[in-house]
Amino acid sequence: MILRHSVNGGEHFDLMLEVEVQDKLRTLQLAQWPLEPGVSCAAREIGPHRRAYLDYEGEISGGRGHVVRVAAGTWQGHEGAIILNGRIHLVFDGQTVLRTV
Repeated sequence: MILRHSVNGGEHFDLMLEVEVQDKLRTLQLAQWPLEPGVSCAAREIGPHRRAYLDYEGEISGGRGHVVRVAAGTWQGHEGAIILNGRIHLVFDGQTVLRTV
């Protein structure tokens, strides 16, 4: 899923990936969102996030801002295909996210 994270007047987007064998969500900060077909952006891996973010929207404790879900879907593999909202197809190669459709 992708969350819009607003904090201190700015915002960024976090791509969170559920990995079966991990207790937390693999989390990447996207350089931009949304992406048009054929456009890619840098994806920087940040610390894993709690699974509670799969269902949470709202204020984050400790003055760390506010999150809102902007897309959700499925993905396969350690690095691979991501499908959001059934229509946004992304490919993640470890450092970049590319929108293919």
